[in-house]
Amino acid sequence: MAASAQPQPQPHRDHDTRALEELGQAVRSRRNQLGLTLSQVADRAGLSVPFLSQVETSFAAPSLTSLFAIARVLETTPERLLAGPVSADVVVTHGDEGQRYDITDAPQTAFRRQLSGLEEPFSAAEYVVDPGSQLGGFFASEGREMIHVTRGMLAVDLDDGDGGIVTHRLAAGDTMIYSTATRHRWHHLGSETTRFVHVSAPG
Repeated sequence: MAASAQPQPQPHRDHDTRALEELGQAVRSRRNQLGLTLSQVADRAGLSVPFLSQVETSFAAPSLTSLFAIARVLETTPERLLAGPVSADVVVTHGDEGQRYDITDAPQTAFRRQLSGLEEPFSAAEYVVDPGSQLGGFFASEGREMIHVTRGMLAVDLDDGDGGIVTHRLAAGDTMIYSTATRHRWHHLGSETTRFVHVSAPG
């Protein structure tokens, strides 16, 4: 990634200090566990060392696109890095709560609201996608995930392994479950805001 394309620290108005600290600690802990330096991780992820340092020290909130790159290098998933700790047996997240993260570094991007904590056997989040907002490109990992659309429409593209793409169109009320080992991507359909719940479990 060219230096001019480096993501700039863009603290979201909904980011809170605790959530950024937890994310930074998770990235730093995993990096140290693998015995990697800041420079090694930044170089392999296509990011700058100053930006990665700011993520680890809670001064910058990465988009999910940047976090996917970091997670790939750290041999983990963005969900494991994003999820905060569970502080009780019963956790209630109200509609105006939950840490929010931009999906990409594009000027117009969808955002993800984290709903679950680190100790859960799954990761749950809500995505809000306005028309024209970016959701990133193809991605694959080990595990399974479920998407349930609560408003609007969403397309899920699956790589068929033969150079083709199978597209599933989901409307409000529709649910889809698939293996994340299949390369997949999402994109908005229609003219209204799309909201969907995403639940993933590692392989």
